[in-house]
Order: sequence, then C-alpha cells, then structure tokens
Amino acid sequence: MRRHVLYITVDSVRADRMGYLGYERPTTPTLDGLAADGTAWTRAMASGIPTYFSFKSLLGGVHPLSRTSDLGLPREVPALAETFQKLGYRTAGFNAGNPWLTDADGYDRGFQTFRDFLTDDQDGYGLAERLRALQRFVPDNDLVRDWAGRVARTGCALTGQVPLEPAERMTAAATEWLTDGVDADRPTFLWIHYMDPHYPWVPPAELLEQFYDEPLSRLDIGRLWHTVAGRHEGTAERSISESDLDAIDALYDAELRRTDDAIGDLLAVVDDTLGLSETVVAVAGDHGTELADHGNFSHAPQSLYDEVVRVPLLLRGPGVPSATMTEPVSLVDLPPTLLNHAAPGREDAVPDAFEGRSLFEERDGPTFTNVTYGFNPATRDGGTGEMLTACLEWPWKLVDREGTNEQELYHLERDPEEQRNLVTERSTVRDELQSEIESHRAETRRRQRTVVEKYRIRDRVAVLHQEGAI
Repeated sequence: MRRHVLYITVDSVRADRMGYLGYERPTTPTLDGLAADGTAWTRAMASGIPTYFSFKSLLGGVHPLSRTSDLGLPREVPALAETFQKLGYRTAGFNAGNPWLTDADGYDRGFQTFRDFLTDDQDGYGLAERLRALQRFVPDNDLVRDWAGRVARTGCALTGQVPLEPAERMTAAATEWLTDGVDADRPTFLWIHYMDPHYPWVPPAELLEQFYDEPLSRLDIGRLWHTVAGRHEGTAERSISESDLDAIDALYDAELRRTDDAIGDLLAVVDDTLGLSETVVAVAGDHGTELADHGNFSHAPQSLYDEVVRVPLLLRGPGVPSATMTEPVSLVDLPPTLLNHAAPGREDAVPDAFEGRSLFEERDGPTFTNVTYGFNPATRDGGTGEMLTACLEWPWKLVDREGTNEQELYHLERDPEEQRNLVTERSTVRDELQSEIESHRAETRRRQRTVVEKYRIRDRVAVLHQEGAI
C-alpha cells in the first residue's frame, strides 16, 4: 500500500499565530480544521534557522550541521523526493521564489517536475524581478542603498508586486500539475513551499481589512516594508511606534490568512484529484520570525528565541490519529514520519542516512536547534564554524553561543516570552543542559569529520584512476 503525500511548508510562520494554538485572530481556519482532524504538535522546533539550515532537515532528513556547514542538500544523503521516486511515486516540487531552495543547492533532486519561480521564466519578468536584478549595480554605500531600497520597496508596494510568488499563484501552479493527469498506477508526492508570511507583506486589501481597522495605503505599506527591512539588515533606527507595530502585526496576519486560504483551495483540488481520504497531508513551518519581540525583525541565525524556532507542525490522513502532542519534537523527524505513513509496512522506506525518527515514537532526551552563527550566506563563508545551540528539555531551554560566555536559560512554562534569563540562578539546570549541548556538538563534528574523510578518499581514488595507478 502506497498513499499519496501532500507536503506543505510555509516560510517564516510562527506557531503562536495559529488559531488551533490559541491565537484569537482568524488567521488559520484551514489549518485549524486539519489540526482537529489529525495530529498537531504544539512544541515543534526547527532543527536550524533560517531556510538554508532548516531545509536540510525538511527535505534532506539530516541535522543541519551534521554533514557539512555549507548550504544545500548533502550530496551523500538521498533527498526526500529521491526516496519517494525510488518507491515509485510521481513527484513535483514548487518553491515560491526562496533563493535558498533552487537546483543550485540540490533541491530539485528527485522531483520530476520542479519550479522555483526564480530560474524559470514561465511567468514573465515583472517589476519586482527587474528591481532585484538591478541590485548588483547599486553602489556599496549605506545612504545610497537605503534610498534605493526605499524607492524600490515603495514602487513594488504601489504596484502590488513583490519578489516572491503569492500563495494563490502557487496553488494555481500546483493545481495545473495535479489536474494535468493523475497516474492511477502511481501515487503522488507533491511538495509546495509558500512564502507569504515572509516579508515583504503586501496582502490584498480585503484581507487586510479583517485585521486592521485603520486605512493603510500602499505608500504606508511600502514605508513599513522599508522599516522592517532596515531593522533586519541593521541599517534602520531602533525605535518604532506602537501604531507601526500594530500595522506590521496586521500585515503579517493578513499574509498568513492569505496562505491559509490558498492551502484550503489546494486541499479541495487534492480531494478532487487524489482523494483526501487517501492522502497524507503534512504542514510545517521552516522557521518562525521575530516581530520586534526582542527588538528586531529577523530570523537570521543570531538568536534562537521561541518566536524564531517554534513552528506549526500538523499531520492528517490515513493512519494518523486525532491528537494534540505537547512534547517537544524536531523537524528532522518529519521526513521519516512521512515515509512511514506513505508506505506502511515497508521496512526499507526510510534511508539509513536519515537522522530523525518517527514523530510518533516515544521521546527520550532533549530537542536541539543548531546553527553556525558566523555563517555568511552571501559569500558562503562558514566563518569559524562556532555553533549557536538551543537545547529544549521542557520546560527548560538553554541557548549557548560557542566560543563566548553568552548563555541564556529560560523556564518556558513560567516565562513563555523569554524575558528572564535564569542562567546564574539555576546553575544545576544550566550544567545539565550544557552537558547535553556538548554531547550534541561532539556528535555533529564527528559526523562532519566522517564525511570530510569520505570525500577525501573518494577524490583521491578518482585521481589515481585518472593517472592509471588503479
């Protein structure tokens, strides 16, 4: 028996904005329904942030640093789509323009149909794309770049264009593929990545009206977009008004609702073409995002507060119980869970190289988020390789910045907003979690050394073959 799989990932989506997790605004009625019918994990953690670390787990099945600190899917590990293809699935992947999820980093591996809305030109070349292409000609001067960014963002907001594919067009692209013809003899694996909760937020006016009472013009949206971008890039002033924060919250919620509506439309198409009763549906955020919770708008690998690492995680379909799971879990466990439910009884379904385990297995030990905080994605420079690690063993969470004396310890049940650092007051807890972090880092580096040695031997053998020595 092989079941269809619909794998939905959403960028920059916070768990605390889900209706089924207690948020009062109507942001996620579709996801609320999935949570009611399936299993919802309330304390799911991204195994790495941002996208270029997190997706090593979501589509690669490994911890983000366990093979290499470089970007992209590790070449020695089978991609999730490759595994489904090997099981006889027809496969398709749709990425709404995230530049870290392209064929350049191996994310097309295993997909018979793959669209990233960056390297293909099937939808023309709009204003947002032209402005992005012109970025490289802007002088490297803070003042010039600030004004160039302000003009570009205002122009995009006025025209309603953003450099990311909107949710409704993503659903339309997936719908076209689904309705193009279903192979009755082959199950389907469809992955779709929505980007709308990632700034810039330029939602349709009718959606924004549900979350914001005051009129908000496109000029206002462009200004707020520039403010958020400047704070993210460290070039804007630190102060921001309460009214602007309220508007930014509303814009974010409207884009989340936009995504939720598009997911609802996609589920209807899946029901018509594949049958929801025969389909395993998974929904996960790749990471969250800060909305000034700790003074910034970011999900860069510089802090690991819950608004950045805690994500929604849902599973619905045949064999999936209706349940709410409160124990902490990691996104690295999602690929093996999907394979187990897609091909029940197939002991060879999950590759040995995958490092997670089924989400339904009993947990033992803490959950980790691990990144290299000195990594520069623009130059792909890994820096010193020092790690920023969060260790969650409910209700305690320790964040340790390797190579420094910087540590943060929070009791999440009493302090869910992570405002009171208890690292000096609860030294026994700190020491226990620090020991777990050191063990996790040691295992991570052991795996890295193994991979490096494997590549060294492989390359040496290739040279010897070329020289005729063997």
